[in-house]
Amino acid sequence: MDFQIIKNKTYLDTARSGGIYSELLEWRKSHELKYLEMGSEFRIDNEVFIENVRSSVSSFFGSRVSSTFLTHSFSVGFNSLLNLLRNNLKFLVYKNDYPSIVRSLELNHFDHRKFDFKNNFEDDILQSIEKENPDVLVISIVQYLNGIFIKPDFFFKVKKIYPKVLIIADGTQYCGTKKINFDQSGIDVLISSGYKWIYSGYGNGFILLNIDRLKKFFKKRFKSFNSEQFLTFLEPGNLDTLNFGSLKFSLDKMTQIGMNTIEKKINTISEIAKKRFIDLGLLERIIKHQTTHSNIFNIGGDKKLYDKLLKNQIICSMRGNGIRLSFGMFNSGYDIDKLIDCIES
Repeated sequence: MDFQIIKNKTYLDTARSGGIYSELLEWRKSHELKYLEMGSEFRIDNEVFIENVRSSVSSFFGSRVSSTFLTHSFSVGFNSLLNLLRNNLKFLVYKNDYPSIVRSLELNHFDHRKFDFKNNFEDDILQSIEKENPDVLVISIVQYLNGIFIKPDFFFKVKKIYPKVLIIADGTQYCGTKKINFDQSGIDVLISSGYKWIYSGYGNGFILLNIDRLKKFFKKRFKSFNSEQFLTFLEPGNLDTLNFGSLKFSLDKMTQIGMNTIEKKINTISEIAKKRFIDLGLLERIIKHQTTHSNIFNIGGDKKLYDKLLKNQIICSMRGNGIRLSFGMFNSGYDIDKLIDCIES
């Protein structure tokens, strides 16, 4: 995958957008040229095309094809799902999670309780479930602000202790960084956008469902839905073959590279970064003592430091009370050295 964004910049901002790469750009050009030349004939095999996208998503993330759906973004997919659920459900959410989670619950008038991060994120979740007795837990696997990471086996632990709780996970900052098998994850619903760690551009994402489990939480009129009816509800209108074709192209490309290879590279560079940040006192105490962490970090820093980093072509984001840095498979130790040198100069 030939990423132009790393040629002249130190790109530490995939948590905001992964951009696209040269091979995908060429495919997109070819796709649009066919549309230019063929008009309506271009979409004659549209249904087959979309089913091939669905098949790639299903294969990559370990879900059944009949339980795999396409959506334009996490937010669109989450709101579509909420329209299926009973209005009397109680939700539990992390107070600093992705804003559209809480906003969507508020706009749809769902009862929701918020918990805070105190000492250990997973323990905080379990204690909050015990206290609030929710019907549904909605949580990002990786937190967008600071990279707090929920270990994959944690969801099985929740299921074992609280078997009645429905688990809805946002995988946008996770999917594409580590291998996951949805059907063996303990998660009931996984929704993700593709423009970050899958590098497929904007306007594409997916929804993976445990339909048998989910139906217990549906409004009465949706309980008899079959997979074909779910397609109509979750995938209304015409799906853009450019956007979803980009998703398939990237997943197929990452399959060729191998998720084990990608995960190993990301883990290695992230572990180096975390150690350097701890040595320099750049991480909050509560973060540095977490036994596991993702590839996203929030370091102490103000607008002045942020502007300095940008001036030196180190691309990152202001998030929360600091500067968010995210490391992908194309980053290296050289990127960390340049970042540290800039911070210390």
